[in-house]
Amino acid sequence: MKELYLIFALLVYVAVPSGYADALVFDFPPDYPYPGAVGTETTTAVSKDDVSIVAWATGVYDYSPGTNVDAVWQDSTKGLGAAQGTSYEIVCLGRGGSITLEFQQPIMDGSGADFAVFENSFSDSFLELAWVEISSDGVHFVRFPNFSQTPSAVGGFGIVDANKVHGFAGKYRAGYGTPFDLAEIKAAYTTAVNDDSIFPISYSDALVANYEFVDFNQIQYVRIVDVVGDGSQVSALRDPSTGAGFVLYDPFPTVGSAGFDLDAVAVFNQVDPAGLVQSIDFPEIANQRLAKGTLELAATASSGLPVVYTVVSGNATLAGSILTMTGLGPVVVKAEQSGDATYAAATPVSRAFTVADELQHIYMMPLANQLVGALNVQVNAYASSGMPVRLYIDDGPENSLVTEWTHLFSSGSEVGTVTLRASQTGGESAGVTYAPATDVSIRFEVVNDGDRLAALDFVEWQALHNLVGDGSSDSDRDGASDLAEYAAGTDPNRADSVRRNGFEIDASGESYLLTVQVDRRALIELKVETNTELSNTTAWQNVIPELMSSIDLPSEDGAVQELRLRVPILESEQQFWRYNITPANP
Repeated sequence: MKELYLIFALLVYVAVPSGYADALVFDFPPDYPYPGAVGTETTTAVSKDDVSIVAWATGVYDYSPGTNVDAVWQDSTKGLGAAQGTSYEIVCLGRGGSITLEFQQPIMDGSGADFAVFENSFSDSFLELAWVEISSDGVHFVRFPNFSQTPSAVGGFGIVDANKVHGFAGKYRAGYGTPFDLAEIKAAYTTAVNDDSIFPISYSDALVANYEFVDFNQIQYVRIVDVVGDGSQVSALRDPSTGAGFVLYDPFPTVGSAGFDLDAVAVFNQVDPAGLVQSIDFPEIANQRLAKGTLELAATASSGLPVVYTVVSGNATLAGSILTMTGLGPVVVKAEQSGDATYAAATPVSRAFTVADELQHIYMMPLANQLVGALNVQVNAYASSGMPVRLYIDDGPENSLVTEWTHLFSSGSEVGTVTLRASQTGGESAGVTYAPATDVSIRFEVVNDGDRLAALDFVEWQALHNLVGDGSSDSDRDGASDLAEYAAGTDPNRADSVRRNGFEIDASGESYLLTVQVDRRALIELKVETNTELSNTTAWQNVIPELMSSIDLPSEDGAVQELRLRVPILESEQQFWRYNITPANP
């Protein structure tokens, strides 16, 4: 009998998400310190790539953003589907806000954790917390028991120790979810009914009042509610001296993207679908001009059955697949296929876009590789709307930094690859409402002085190749100036070493696509100019192109990239384009 017991325990262990197998018995309050950060022996963190994940949230039932959250972070569909593990593919709840997610197949109480919530923290100690609640009917919600022993206010970017919080979403850094076991709510209910000294009355009363309405094998809704960490709210950890909950603290105040940032909700245990599986293909919808009026939606089901659309939120109406835009602002549309006698219902797919007076885009000039210790290097980034652009470092050496609004980059003391991202969140300028621009990114290296990938200014490059004259010279007579060869990374002494730039009309017929090759060792400024009269040399005008992509090209040193730029087709019989390349300050 002992042998059989050991085998059964092993099966339980391997069937549940990593790091959570032992959390099958619940005591209240739980043992302190609570499970630790990612990588510690006691952690319960679940990787976004955990093989136990069988599904993700499929719909947004309600989104009620709180205060201090910019419009760019209010795309509720970012909380659907698989976790990305990045800083910006999220929906922000704002201070005190909430979001309620739906699941195509109900979550059920199975072995171990039943679902996990993913946040986007950039570290193991910057933890923005949220309460987690579940419901079967979307009306009656019960909250997971939650405990905090953070003793005092932590400030806007203060430290929260994972060992001091339990039962909150946001306990772990980006890419790792906090697991939740429905059995813990059952155990909390039993405790609340039988012992009124464990939980504060505020928690016990709400739990008991709503518990009977919850079917733990038909959980259709998960609600996540931001914790306002200024000490005005309390956890379910009872203070024996007062009977109330202990005060709650997390990073406060924060602005712009205040509060909990939801990446995704993963499911481990769900009710199996009845019928053949089908899926919906619903292409992303670009931001739209209000003046366009209507838009035809184009979702299809793999079963061939008809797709039904619903406007989840926003100023729009539907007639079949034709969406009519009735005002400005964000719009969320959902495509559904409910199945039939053969097929199970498909997972709904939601798409979000913004309706505005005008659209906009961003151009960020390529930046040459930088040396370790570089200070206040100017990064050039512009929005076609003329509104200010914000810069972020998405990846790079730990102590590299960029100023968000003045665009000054400092490399720090370590080598590595830097990815800079530019964002413009939309808004009103000169009486015109602009949609958010699509974020764009550039990449470059931070290297040591003397490294083969270190940038050279134009004069140093000329000396390296034994050249004289100014940038307009064409030393090898191949049709490309020396300055153009410097920018492209070609050999100015070989006529067969040349790169040709590309030009084509895009599929919409409304834009040109330009391609230009740039060496990351060239210290240049790259502008795009247009003219409708080639003979008029003073009529060239600067244009802000849209940076579509930057691709590394095969080369001996891997320093050359190809930029793909989009520019508008003007209402003119003829139109000319050119690149204006000038040496930048070293």
